[in-house]
Amino acid sequence: MNKRVAIIGSVGLPANYGGWETLVDHLTMNLSDQYDITVFCSSGRYNVQLDSYNGASLEYINLDANGIQSIPYDILSIYRSLKFADTILILGVSGCIFLPFVKLFGKSKIIVNIDGLEWKRGRWGKFAKWFLKLSEGVAVKFADLVITDNKAIQQYVTDEYGIASELIAYGGD
Repeated sequence: MNKRVAIIGSVGLPANYGGWETLVDHLTMNLSDQYDITVFCSSGRYNVQLDSYNGASLEYINLDANGIQSIPYDILSIYRSLKFADTILILGVSGCIFLPFVKLFGKSKIIVNIDGLEWKRGRWGKFAKWFLKLSEGVAVKFADLVITDNKAIQQYVTDEYGIASELIAYGGD
C-alpha cells in the first residue's frame, strides 16, 4: 500500500490560479504512482468538481483558499486529512495555528512549505500580520520538516527560529 499524502493550502487542481497550484500540479503529475495523494480544493473556484486529477483524489472545501478564509480552509483541510494521511504537506502558514492539536492527537508527519514572509505584506492589517507571524512560528515549531523556496527565507528561518529548513527552489521541474 502506498503512503497517503494530503496536500493543503492551494486553491486546488487543475491548476488555474498561481504558484502553489503549479507546484501541486507537478507533484501529482510526477508522484501519484508512488503515493496516494489527496489534494484539498476550494470549491468556489471550480465550476466542475472533478473526483480526481493527475491520479490524485480531490476533496472540496466550501471556503476560499485565499484571504481571511484561508485560515478555516486550511484548518478544516488539516482536520479532514488526519483521518487518512500519513503525511500532510501544508503550503503556507495561515492554518498552522492548529498544528499543536495535530501533534497532540494525530500521527501524521507534517511538512510545511512556508510562503516567504506573508506577515510582512502591506495588504494585511495589524491583527492579520500578528496572527500570520504567530502562525508562522507555530508552523516552524510543530512541523516535522520545514521547506523554504529561496536562500534568504532559509536564512531567515535559521536566524529567527534556530532551525534548519530544506531549500527547494522554484522555477524548474
